[in-house]
Amino acid sequence: MKRNDIAAALAELKARKMKGSAFAYYRGTADIFYGQWLKPLLAIEAPGVWLNGDMHLENFGTYRGDNRLTYFDIGDFDDAARGPAVIDLLRFLSGIIVAAPELGVTTGEARELAALGLERYRAALADGKPRWLERRTARGAIGDLLGDLERRSQADLLAKRTVVKDGRRRLRFDTGKAIRLEKAEAGTVTAALARFARRRAHPDFFDVLDVAQRVAGLGALGRPRYVALIRGNGGKEGQALIDLKSQPGSALVKALGKAGYRQPGFANDAARVVKIEYHLQAAAPAFLTDIAIGKSAFTFRELQPDQDKLEATQLAGDARRREEAIGAMGDLIAWAQLRASGWQGGATIDDLMKWASTKSWQRESARPLLALAAEAAKATRKAWQKFSDGKISSGKISSGKISWGKN
Repeated sequence: MKRNDIAAALAELKARKMKGSAFAYYRGTADIFYGQWLKPLLAIEAPGVWLNGDMHLENFGTYRGDNRLTYFDIGDFDDAARGPAVIDLLRFLSGIIVAAPELGVTTGEARELAALGLERYRAALADGKPRWLERRTARGAIGDLLGDLERRSQADLLAKRTVVKDGRRRLRFDTGKAIRLEKAEAGTVTAALARFARRRAHPDFFDVLDVAQRVAGLGALGRPRYVALIRGNGGKEGQALIDLKSQPGSALVKALGKAGYRQPGFANDAARVVKIEYHLQAAAPAFLTDIAIGKSAFTFRELQPDQDKLEATQLAGDARRREEAIGAMGDLIAWAQLRASGWQGGATIDDLMKWASTKSWQRESARPLLALAAEAAKATRKAWQKFSDGKISSGKISSGKISWGKN
């Protein structure tokens, strides 16, 4: 399929997903969110930290680290940046309130969950010790997810994503997860991986058997993103799958730039994502690096059988499991900020602990954040309703030329 046709098909899929719920709309419009809410948010004083940039409920999940252990942690650092700590908090808190239907709670109950997540964040930050979640330390829904994934194998992943024909393994195109590429585009990706492999100790490991456009996520739908089937360790089920995701720039970096916040320099946007992810996560994902494909920068990582996200709907039904999961997410945000403390201009651990321990925290930080989160969530629902009714076009969404409005 031609690149323009792929982009058009994925843009249509993105719009269809976003019409499905206010939370899906919220996930797909981070650039518009920051354009509307960054200015009032910056009035809340907070130390400067390294940020994920799109911290919402479904941006947490499992992955295998470079130490081959499986963790539950923050993911998707496409919009990562350096800025005031309250930025990730507002995105997280307002997302909880927007996702009330998925969580199976009322708006009032969702606001209480947001307050719980914020308090867990504050307590973890005040403690000053970055910890982590893996199978032995996780509980509730997160513990169950990690336990289930422990039983998955590489053979299971290959069976889901590939097919063997005439003794040769190839990618599947009947699951909605991959789209065929034109020969020229597939050749460009294959050549880039060949150049990458020449710099590795075992170049044959990265021999490309097949490559396609990958269909995954929501915010990044429409831009080039590839899945490559590579030789790996060889044999009947030794092949591996690689995710290659283009990184055209961060919506948050752009918004902060307009507000006068400068960023440290990185070689390119893929290097920015890799460096920040490396510092914020408990362990770096396997194979995480950046790679040039044509004139564009891509992140490069392994697709894994024990990689999965925790969806908001999985937290509906059991109040205790829901509260534990959202509390754990608050912990993870704090631990990530503590890990990167002092790096490239980020606040020190002492600064972060002092801010979280101040007697004025509730008055100067928690209450303004929760109030702004409730306001942003209400405006999100109104904007989503207009979008789902056809009163806001997909073109305006993609260009960021709409206002979410206020109460």
